[in-house]
Amino acid sequence: MAATRLATILQRTHIPHPAKRSDRNCPADKKSFARRPWGKALEVTVRIAFVLSGLGAGGAEKVVNLLAHHRNAQGDIVHVLAVNADGPESYFPYRSAIAIEALGGSTRAMPRIAQAAQRLSRLRRRLVALKPDLVVSFLTKVNVLVGLATRGLNTPIIMSERNNFTSQETHLFWRLVQPIAVKGAASLVMQTQDAFQSLPPSLRGKAEIIPNPVTLPPDVARVPSQGTRVVAVGRLEKQKGFDLLLQAFSYVARSVPTAELTIFGDGSQRGALEHLARDLGIGDNVKMPGVTRFPLEWVGAGDIFVLSSRFEGFPNVLLEAMTAGLPSIAFDCSWGPSEILSSPDAGLLVPPGDIRQLSEAILSLIADPALRNKLSTCGSAAASARYATSSVLQQWDNVIARSVKPPSLKPTYSESAAPPRAQRHA
Repeated sequence: MAATRLATILQRTHIPHPAKRSDRNCPADKKSFARRPWGKALEVTVRIAFVLSGLGAGGAEKVVNLLAHHRNAQGDIVHVLAVNADGPESYFPYRSAIAIEALGGSTRAMPRIAQAAQRLSRLRRRLVALKPDLVVSFLTKVNVLVGLATRGLNTPIIMSERNNFTSQETHLFWRLVQPIAVKGAASLVMQTQDAFQSLPPSLRGKAEIIPNPVTLPPDVARVPSQGTRVVAVGRLEKQKGFDLLLQAFSYVARSVPTAELTIFGDGSQRGALEHLARDLGIGDNVKMPGVTRFPLEWVGAGDIFVLSSRFEGFPNVLLEAMTAGLPSIAFDCSWGPSEILSSPDAGLLVPPGDIRQLSEAILSLIADPALRNKLSTCGSAAASARYATSSVLQQWDNVIARSVKPPSLKPTYSESAAPPRAQRHA
């Protein structure tokens, strides 16, 4: 029955084009002057719907929060739709001018195909009602849902891939439907060169590489100690490789019994990881305090940061650690670490999954305060220079300006007056 319902939803392609802005009965739709990427004020308000999975502490949620506030400050009407969230409470706070909607409801007890059908139906109804000028979606499954939910709406879509779609486990349904959904996107945003190269050649022409920005609040501060505190952050899932980190740390603890490892985050592997720590004899050296109470609380808990992932989309937490001045070590997994740590002075890269070399890298930093200081200084400078928030937001503005085409924009500027298109990566 669920599959039949899903098929019925997919067949609804003959939806009238969204009404013109003048037909909307909404006071916030009054025209306002919004500063656009090339510095010219345009008399237009753009309605943008950002669509993501949830409202937790992940990297996608952080970037959506940043973009939503940025576009709202420019005068756009911004809606954030969380397809899997049960409520509007967000780890990253939103100002009241931004509308937050949770579309998950009580669907978790349903079979997966029924959940997908239910959420697709809810998402489509909201997008038909909102009539956005642009939809910006994040993550593989959400991109697919948005691609299907907007069929027949003639709404431009920017799809942003945030994980390694060549490595993550994906149900057959999503793999089959993804090419159909992605085909209708106006633009694709990838985070790394490796991600771009992994796209089919037919899609690279509309893809842009936009990394995540450095965003640290001004009150974030390190609390240096003896250099024996190791910190890691992420979902407690197989992808993040915390089992590999625990095995590496067991060698560290044998040489430095006072060493401590703190892993922030939560997930399905918590029990297995706690059991592994006890089996390795490092239960007293390891802490797993869960999700932090506020963003970047973990910075003050460590002297050394380790990224032990088996694969990544773009390791935000590595960038944050470097910017905060934590000397950093990372597995050279795909994708992201090798681009971020492109200089040996920025941080230490270890062959993927090599437990022994990871332990040796940690021990080298514990034993060498001068090396820790060097990586702290150079890593922070490199991250801040290459991933400045203003630069990343400008790139997003450029993609949005090229993708959205409300009627009021068409006669406002000539193509010759617009800035050159952002450099594409062939």
